[in-house]
Amino acid sequence: MIAASASQAPSAAAVRWSVVLLCALVAFLDGFDTQAVGPAAKAISASLGVPLSAFGLVFSASQIGFVIGAMLFSTLGDRFGRKRLLVAATATFAVCSLATAVSDSLAVLLAARFIEGLGLGGASPNFVSLASEYSAPAQRARVVTSLWAAVPLGGMVAAFASSVMLPALGWRAIFIVGCAAPLALTLALVRFLPESREVTGTAAKAATQARPAPIAELFTQGRAGLTVWLWLASFMTWSGLIVMAFWTPALLQRAGQPGGVAASVLGLNNAGGVVGTILVAATLTRVRPHHALTAALALSGVFLAAMGWFSADAAKLALVATLAGFFASAAGGALLAVSAASYPQDARATGVGWALGVGRIGAVAAPAATGLLVARDWPVAEVYLAIAASFLLAAASVVMLTRASRPSLAPSSTSQNI
Repeated sequence: MIAASASQAPSAAAVRWSVVLLCALVAFLDGFDTQAVGPAAKAISASLGVPLSAFGLVFSASQIGFVIGAMLFSTLGDRFGRKRLLVAATATFAVCSLATAVSDSLAVLLAARFIEGLGLGGASPNFVSLASEYSAPAQRARVVTSLWAAVPLGGMVAAFASSVMLPALGWRAIFIVGCAAPLALTLALVRFLPESREVTGTAAKAATQARPAPIAELFTQGRAGLTVWLWLASFMTWSGLIVMAFWTPALLQRAGQPGGVAASVLGLNNAGGVVGTILVAATLTRVRPHHALTAALALSGVFLAAMGWFSADAAKLALVATLAGFFASAAGGALLAVSAASYPQDARATGVGWALGVGRIGAVAAPAATGLLVARDWPVAEVYLAIAASFLLAAASVVMLTRASRPSLAPSSTSQNI
């Protein structure tokens, strides 16, 4: 009987790939729900009777929620189990997507996006940490970076779905889909996703209760300087990523592009992100993640600026938007790999979550600041230059982060440390 039960148990490889697949699905829906509001902004503005410039507040509300969710859920996940917190986070952003669909005023919309941000922020560090934990050591940097490709893939689907659904079904239909899919996934997570190894078993639970608070581990054993530069790089990177995702449709329409073209350009931007993240991930067994991240950030700045220069030329715009997405999303994935590599397993979700949370503090301010630029009638090209500057400053921060990093994070030993 025991032998029969053992033979029916899933293999380690099967468990590993099921965890990565489930985490990738959460990442996909995270990307879908995050970016669905961008293409729908103009339609929501007309429906609720609020100026388009007010959507800077709407975008920022979700990012405030993301900051709190990333920091809170990551620390709780390291303490009480990443599966539990991931399930709760996924259910939260599912329900709040429905709340977005039934919003009838700016106040309700702001509340729905804020609480949805809590779920989106809480999901990210926990799915990254679970996928990292269950991946083979030599493949962790590649898996973590590749996993991030699911986020722009979800954004790409949201953009293309919006271009079809907005004229046919209206903006509310997008968010109803954004509710149904993660609710179904929540049930799958409960049924099939294993819990963190370190919170299973009596000995593991005792060790969890005995160790210091995970946040303290981010500043011990020579990690203080590394943490500060990582947070600054994350702050600037996520400022640029979120503004690019949220404001691109509205900015391009302001430059004279039709709504369908603007949504399609955002879709191409996300498609480039999917390809870029996967291709950069494939290099991380040969190139140090820090160096790949620096190059991706610098090139993101170049192509974001080019989006402003070519905003009135649909063909050139499509090309540079695809390349901007290629490098910007790759930078986001490489930043996660660097974050996960920087901390021990028992503080990994906290390290990733706080880096994401600090990054999203920038993303809280940046959409609102962009709204002010729009309200002041800044030319579209100059707005894109401001977005590009955030990526260039992030690249400079990563150069300093590389100097502060421990020698053990070199490619030859990365797999042992992440």
